[in-house]
Amino acid sequence: MPFDVSKALGAVLLGSLISLGLSGIVSMQSFLYFRTFRADYRRVKATVSVVWGLDLFHSGLICAGAWQYLIESWGNNSTLDTIPIPIALTIIVTAFVTFIVHSFFTHRVLVLSKHNWWICAPMWILAFFRLVCATTTTGLMISVRSFDTFLNRYTWIFTLGLATSAAVDVLIAVSLCYFLRSNRTGFGSMDYVIDTIMLYTINNGSLTSISTIISLVCWLAMPHNLIFMGFHFAISKLYANSFLATLNTRESLRSRGQGSSERDYPMPVIFQGRLTTDRFGMQNEVTTLDQRTTKLQISVEKTIHVDGDEGMEQSDGTSH
Repeated sequence: MPFDVSKALGAVLLGSLISLGLSGIVSMQSFLYFRTFRADYRRVKATVSVVWGLDLFHSGLICAGAWQYLIESWGNNSTLDTIPIPIALTIIVTAFVTFIVHSFFTHRVLVLSKHNWWICAPMWILAFFRLVCATTTTGLMISVRSFDTFLNRYTWIFTLGLATSAAVDVLIAVSLCYFLRSNRTGFGSMDYVIDTIMLYTINNGSLTSISTIISLVCWLAMPHNLIFMGFHFAISKLYANSFLATLNTRESLRSRGQGSSERDYPMPVIFQGRLTTDRFGMQNEVTTLDQRTTKLQISVEKTIHVDGDEGMEQSDGTSH
């Protein structure tokens, strides 16, 4: 077979450039988070720090792998069958970022569903299983150091990991949309914000799942070139951006919920879905990811229960 640069090393180069661009957005969003939400709890800041650190490490691995392919081994066609250690490590780093983000959104589903473990437990199990598959894939790639050998013996493990990741994305997006819709309050401002969250949920879930599915299809259809790897580079970045965008849009959605209604309800906009806020509008209290529950009486006929851990208001009585 003739050496096709565009389908092999060209895919690595293009995927690396796109991934580094997405990594710049991750860094920008991380900086914006630490500047805007200084009062967030330490565990939230720690999670953001871990995701940001893993993303930077992932970018470094991509650069190292691209260097080995494009510089050190340039002109050597046999390099296409070689799996550089940095390339193998990108798979497990992607899996860790994916697991953190899946756990984050699954926890949102857990609170929105009023701790329905029958729905959330399978999501966590599948997310952990995806991590196990990716860890095994990385170990096997480092061990065999050959794409042909890996394809002949262990194709199923990498395929299973990508398929599981896409399945978890779909489950989370569907569950969040369903429970967000069931928590509509009847107030125009709040329903507008919930609809906005649902749109963000669908968009974020679609981006990550489509990228994963494309990488999977290229892996199954064209396993002897590196196009699948170029798409796989972007998966980690899309998950990190989805997570950080969820945190950074809290303030703007809180303002919409308070200001877009014709009547002025002195009620904080707190979300229990993919988007949360961390301050009570009237009292300026930080309420992100906490176990406290606050009750606010906003009318004679309705009582709103606010779950501070996730920040989505749930109505009691006839509002469901």
